[in-house]
Amino acid sequence: MKYVCIESGEVISVMDYQPGVPDTVTVVTITDSEADNLNAGTHIFNVSSSSVVAKSADAVAQENTETANGTEREYLNTTDWKVLRHIRQQHLGIATSLTDAEYTQLETDREAAAQRIVDI
Repeated sequence: MKYVCIESGEVISVMDYQPGVPDTVTVVTITDSEADNLNAGTHIFNVSSSSVVAKSADAVAQENTETANGTEREYLNTTDWKVLRHIRQQHLGIATSLTDAEYTQLETDREAAAQRIVDI
């Protein structure tokens, strides 16, 4: 058995032991299987019905889009410094760390990543 703790209409934790909580926290008992579904991310705990329910296809698609967008944004954020360094080196008239071909490929990859980001 697992225990879902709810406070102010939101799940605050899922525990594997019966917690001692203040009166403001509601505790709902769920099965180990239901807890496994929650941990797998395929289900959510519906506070209104006090039950574990499967995520809707729309919710799963939304999460997948957010994950993909995060990956693309992370790539853009972690390569910003390469672009700035290249531009700065060119401006200073010193040898660049990237060849022209490497810089072009970097910008091509960054543009492709930016194009893959979906507005949600």
